[in-house]
Amino acid sequence: MNRIIGITILGAALGAVPAAAQLRGQGPQKGRERSENAIEYLGLSEQQQEQWRALQAQHREEMKPLYEEGRVLQQRARESLEADEPEILVGEAVKAVHAHKQRVQAAREVFEAQLSSVLNAEQKERFEALKAARGAGRKGRPGRGHRRGGRPGRSPAPVVEG
Repeated sequence: MNRIIGITILGAALGAVPAAAQLRGQGPQKGRERSENAIEYLGLSEQQQEQWRALQAQHREEMKPLYEEGRVLQQRARESLEADEPEILVGEAVKAVHAHKQRVQAAREVFEAQLSSVLNAEQKERFEALKAARGAGRKGRPGRGHRRGGRPGRSPAPVVEG
C-alpha cells in the first residue's frame, strides 16, 4: 500500500516538473503572469478562477503592511551591523527579522491552504507538485533564492583554509 502511494506521489511530482520547467522556461515572470500560468496548468473552472483571483487579491492587500514591516526590519538590522553596534543590539535586530520571516511564512501557508480549498482532488495534487517544483529552484531556502552562487553584484565569500 505504501509503495502504491509513493508511486502515485512520485508520478504527480514528475508530471509537474515538465510543466514547471515549461513555466520557468518562459523567462522571468511577474506574479500575475505566474498566477495565470498556474491557473491554466491546474485547469480551473471559471468559478474556481474567480475564487482564486479573489483570494490572491485579498492576500496581496493583507501582506502589503507585513512586507513593508519586513523591509524596515531588514534595514534596521543592516544598519546595526554597519554601525558596529553592540552584539546584543545586532542580535535583537536579527531576531526581529527572523520572527518576521516566520510570520510571513505562516501567512503564506494559510493562503496556500485557502487556495487549495478551491481545488478538486486532482487539482490539489497538481498544486502540491507545482509548489514542490517551485521550491526545487530555491535550494531548500525559503524566500527568493538566488541561483548561480549568491546575490547579484556581490563576490562569493572567501574560502578560509586552515
